[in-house]
Amino acid sequence: MREVFLFSLLLLFPGCQKEKITISDNTSEVFYVENAGASMRVQVQGNTASNTFILVIHGGPGVSSYFYDTKYISQNLGDKYAMVYWDQRNAGASQGASNGENLHLDQMVKDLKKVIEVLKFRYGQDMSLFLLGHSFGGLIAADFITTPGYQNMIKGLINIDGSHNYPLNDTLTREALLTEGIYQVSQKRNVDEWQPIINYCNTHQGNFSLEESQQLEKYATEAENYIDSIKHINIVTQVLKYTITDKYPLTAILSNLLYSEDSNFNKELAVAQFSSSLNIVTIPVLVLWGKYDFTCPLALGEDFYNRVNSTDKSMLISFKSGHNMILQDEKFFCDKVNEFVMKHR
Repeated sequence: MREVFLFSLLLLFPGCQKEKITISDNTSEVFYVENAGASMRVQVQGNTASNTFILVIHGGPGVSSYFYDTKYISQNLGDKYAMVYWDQRNAGASQGASNGENLHLDQMVKDLKKVIEVLKFRYGQDMSLFLLGHSFGGLIAADFITTPGYQNMIKGLINIDGSHNYPLNDTLTREALLTEGIYQVSQKRNVDEWQPIINYCNTHQGNFSLEESQQLEKYATEAENYIDSIKHINIVTQVLKYTITDKYPLTAILSNLLYSEDSNFNKELAVAQFSSSLNIVTIPVLVLWGKYDFTCPLALGEDFYNRVNSTDKSMLISFKSGHNMILQDEKFFCDKVNEFVMKHR
């Protein structure tokens, strides 16, 4: 009977390569989860013996979890817990056909649920599992935890500069750029760089088209370079630095990114919002935000924090980071995540 039971479980999870499962304080293994035409790469790195797992939901759409697997995180979180790096469908090293018909937010939430089920099948149903959503990953996380019954699958959520409401996000990005730009110009700092941003925000005041939204996001990324008090990160340099040592599959990463950027999926995301349903969230929540994040402004994090109904929630701000706290303020990020996970695992 035991053999029949195990065989039945294997049939339920065909995307799980069960032959390699490591329980140790220094695990490094990769498997693929198959769902609705996609074969999604999952890397488990770190201390699986802790029975505590942090599942990273990367930004994008179409980026990769490779960029979150840093040496600092490995040494300061992966030594205590297992870090799980999931490449979403049509992202990173994930495989499959173009999957245009399945590239939807609802499908990504189903993918996330499948990944969680496979993780628990491989490493134990009693694991302590936390979600960590960054940027676009915050939108997937918000959709997941507001789906009835799903929040009970995890111990808690860590929201790092994540978006849960794209229309509100655009409005707040415009306001943050305009406010900061006017202040910086008044201080005679980078006037030539800020003035085009101010002009654009003054002439585009609401009901943003997809093109306007994308332009605001472009300006939000540029604006971080004009703030002297934050740590500046060159993403291209960062990628090139680890391409060889960490064996980044650049062809796959770039082709997935280009496809996602040109997809109709972005039109769906432009109107996606979960502010109105966050009140059902009761699990522990940690919100970490960069003070100078213009892509997902601080006020967006405050909206998320104020709307969740968790009795155990906290919001903390990094004063030297923008949208990429994980790289810009590594110690703050790891220290606060560690405190939260240790408390709730």
